[in-house]
Amino acid sequence: MVKLADQRLTDMAKLVSAKKVTPLEFRLHDLPALFQKGGPGAEGYESLTRADVLIHVVRVFERNDLAHPKGSVDPQRDLRDFESELRLGDQAVIERRLDRLDITVRSGKPDERKAGEREQKLLQTLKEHLEAGRRLSDEITDQEDLKALAGFGLLSLKPVLVMLNVGEAQLDGASELEAEWTERLGSTTTGVGVLCAKLEAELAELAADEATEFRKEMGAAEGMVARVLDRASELLGHVTFFTIGEKESRAWTVLRGASAAQAAGRIHSDIERGFIRAEVIGWEELLRLGSHVEAKKAGKLRTEGKDYVVQEGDVINVLFNV
Repeated sequence: MVKLADQRLTDMAKLVSAKKVTPLEFRLHDLPALFQKGGPGAEGYESLTRADVLIHVVRVFERNDLAHPKGSVDPQRDLRDFESELRLGDQAVIERRLDRLDITVRSGKPDERKAGEREQKLLQTLKEHLEAGRRLSDEITDQEDLKALAGFGLLSLKPVLVMLNVGEAQLDGASELEAEWTERLGSTTTGVGVLCAKLEAELAELAADEATEFRKEMGAAEGMVARVLDRASELLGHVTFFTIGEKESRAWTVLRGASAAQAAGRIHSDIERGFIRAEVIGWEELLRLGSHVEAKKAGKLRTEGKDYVVQEGDVINVLFNV
């Protein structure tokens, strides 16, 4: 479990002297490399199916004392192998489901046959994409189709963050490497980043101020953990909003395009059910003005209805009645 530090939340919590500060939290499952015979194994595969986003760390660094399992360092090959494993796993899931659907379509009740035929058509389309070597996340964008497939746990339908693991000597060219691979792979469902895992492991052993100084000397990017988790959140299409109070100040996420009522539901289902209105202000505006009271005096605390679309960094106070 990793808490995502957010300076916005920290600063706003100080405004109200919050007794409790709750940042976003991520659950990371660290799986072994997929070079083992038979792929990730049953337990690893199950963990992958439950994931919201896959983070694939690809070796780019060269080290004579640390042999690559495949005999040479070739990130493009490793990525192809990774994608192939995802497609093979998905094909197996789809083929098993199609076999069961065949019985339903042939012998089920009229309504069952009709629903089965619709699902059959969608799965046949997915199978064709997979056999052609295409990622489902790049091909399947219809929201109704995605909703229908939500319970399948298809791996190539999930967003992927590719992290290129470089050596310390390669850090100077990290920006160029990231740009090159982003041009090659980047899409709305595939992100690219660069990190030096060896350096990050060493920095994790240092005090915060020493780590900051060492980063400057090495030319490494600040806050790699936060950067990776931010990228993962972006790929999921999340925006962050805040509830700021003396008892607790907290960060929350909703899907981009979510309404104020849906944001209320993230806090508690009763709040969504009894939603009356929301008081909203941007985090920068709240910090500038110093408090909700001053924001209201300045006319910057907006009143929004349940259909208001939540924006990144909104501070929301929901008025409700159950």
